[in-house]
Amino acid sequence: MKMSLRPVVKATVSAMVCLLRALPLLLVITGCAYNQRVEAPEAQSVPSTPYVPPSPPAPDTTAPGNVRSLLVTPGNGSLQISWEAPADSDFKGTRIFRGDSAAAVQNAGTRTLICENCSAPLAQSGLTNTTTYFYLLVAYDQTGNAAGGVVTSGTPTTVLPTCADSASDNCLQIATFNLEYFTSGFDGTNSAAAQQAKRDGVAAVILNNGFDLVALQEVKDTGVFTSWVPSALGDDWGYVLGNSGCSARLAYVYRRSLLSLVSSEEPATAPFDTTNWDGCLRRPFVAAFRAKHSTKEFRLINLHLKSGSDSTSCSTRQPQASDINSYFNSTNTTPTLILGDLNDEVKAGVGICSSLDTLNALESNAALKILTQSPSMDTTRFTNIPYSSTIDHLVVNAAFEAWLTPTRASYLVDIIPHDDLAISDHQPAYLWLKVR
Repeated sequence: MKMSLRPVVKATVSAMVCLLRALPLLLVITGCAYNQRVEAPEAQSVPSTPYVPPSPPAPDTTAPGNVRSLLVTPGNGSLQISWEAPADSDFKGTRIFRGDSAAAVQNAGTRTLICENCSAPLAQSGLTNTTTYFYLLVAYDQTGNAAGGVVTSGTPTTVLPTCADSASDNCLQIATFNLEYFTSGFDGTNSAAAQQAKRDGVAAVILNNGFDLVALQEVKDTGVFTSWVPSALGDDWGYVLGNSGCSARLAYVYRRSLLSLVSSEEPATAPFDTTNWDGCLRRPFVAAFRAKHSTKEFRLINLHLKSGSDSTSCSTRQPQASDINSYFNSTNTTPTLILGDLNDEVKAGVGICSSLDTLNALESNAALKILTQSPSMDTTRFTNIPYSSTIDHLVVNAAFEAWLTPTRASYLVDIIPHDDLAISDHQPAYLWLKVR
């Protein structure tokens, strides 16, 4: 028997009533088509700010400063030129020209370029003795801007260098000078006029006597000090300042044309880690310098030991001197000058303390020689004005002593008698170190 099936009624999806119409519009049902119209207001467009590129930086047209601290050291058929770069942050290098005269070396047509981006020191050899050579040193920056340049000259010679006077660059004049609470005084009550007189007076002592390197004690107002060095001593002078000592810190000032500072430190490890160096007591300030005239390098140990003649002060100063002696013995590998305010006299007996010879450790060390006494010093002069005594000392080892030359007559050490308490109650002791 033939059977028939009821035809399946197919309806288009568009004719169907979707039973799930009430479901969220996000629900998509296979086989359902949605003919719903969704209307939304047209969003208002916000006008954009047009891009304006930044203005290009103004071109750098500022030339760097000139090189400074020039030094020309003559030799047999040779010259050595040393200099310091300017302080400009964009400094790039130095070019050097040579000519037969000051005018010729400044003329592009008559000078010779020696080097570009030269390194100091510059050695010139194969030159003719007694002939003067002129050099123009021009600093330039990263952009190519060039300074006006500095002209210097030198004459090779076979004549051996001497230290004829304090102006000679063949010797270094090295001094120690206690500035007596530079500049506001022990209790900070020095008037403005008194502080100015101290600043002017100290500068005059240093400059008028041709000092090249000075170990200083009792720097109180450090901000005044750091601005005073370049303003009063000049752009050729550098400084390095210690940290210990509270309002009586140690420092060095030195001529950059003659000296390079190699290193500096205030040692705080043994033997300087005891109560004898605590608080405002000054630890030794050690600095190594190199003479630019030559390869000579040496060490200075700047001291300011505990002052006073009472038993407490004396019993502190004695172990301080002993610690310095031990430190020297363990590091005696280079020419060394120990200098500063040791706050005691070097003489027969016990010095300024009634029962202690506080400097005995240094006095009895066979590897050291204290020059601030007879016969190496004129004992009619003294370093401490109020007591007419010498408590500031210069102490050397044999390697350093071998470089010394007399400062006055046959004396290896001399004292500058400024005799002005407005400057300081101390007078500087100094010596001459022959570096060539």
